[in-house]
Amino acid sequence: MLNITFLYSKIILSLSILWIAAAVSLNAQITPLPQAHSHNDYFRNKPLKDALRHGFTSVEADVLYIYGKLVVGHDMPNRSFPRLKPLNRQYLKPLWRRWKRCGKEIYKDYEGVFYLWIDIKSYPNQTYRELRDLLFPFREMLNYYEKGKFHEGKVTVILSGDRPFEALQQDSLQLMTLDGRLSDLEKNYPSYLMPFISENAGKVAQVEDYSQVDSAALLRISSFIRRIHDQGKKARLWATPEDENLWIKLLEMEIDLINTDKLSKLQKFLLKKK
Repeated sequence: MLNITFLYSKIILSLSILWIAAAVSLNAQITPLPQAHSHNDYFRNKPLKDALRHGFTSVEADVLYIYGKLVVGHDMPNRSFPRLKPLNRQYLKPLWRRWKRCGKEIYKDYEGVFYLWIDIKSYPNQTYRELRDLLFPFREMLNYYEKGKFHEGKVTVILSGDRPFEALQQDSLQLMTLDGRLSDLEKNYPSYLMPFISENAGKVAQVEDYSQVDSAALLRISSFIRRIHDQGKKARLWATPEDENLWIKLLEMEIDLINTDKLSKLQKFLLKKK
């Protein structure tokens, strides 16, 4: 009986070593892309996993607060409720497992930050409290502030959508940050609280559709990005077309994240620009 137990333990240990080695090897083959943002990532066949496989360093998930739980989705469900998955299971736990498996990194030797955007669709204060409880066990992985002291990790959580400003600002343990809007530029919130300013690209360019984008519209976008950078923050535009010519211009303007629903297309484009 002892020999069988010993043999079984050796097999499990060997398989574990092979699994870890394979995971590290796979991670080493992926080139992380600092400007790549997976818009509505939860619509992918394999949320988070597809983004990581393509080297994305930023993913976005909409969340709903339903019966005291946070589930990933855009609209309040009816009969489809059983198909909505918990945020914890779809994003937090997989990201934590990867971080531990890869030696407390998301990508091997990548010094940049991985951004997890949580777009709050309902009940911001209740969502904040539940999300705080969910994040607490994973705080070693996170960039956060506790009583004014910074803890450096690899993942920054950014709250977008219906943002709970007061709840976060009054919390002594700030496990999350806030996504800013164009109107927030005048208020000049500290970058540790609001690391990004995000806005609808059409609103910034002052056009209704991208056939109207001309040199004046591009100048407005460039000015928007420059104002954000002058405050020490990062810039993101949403509702941008999947257009490589526009991506080229955005990179020239030093945009920090490019939104896409087409992971492979943006990955190939950014790798060519390296």
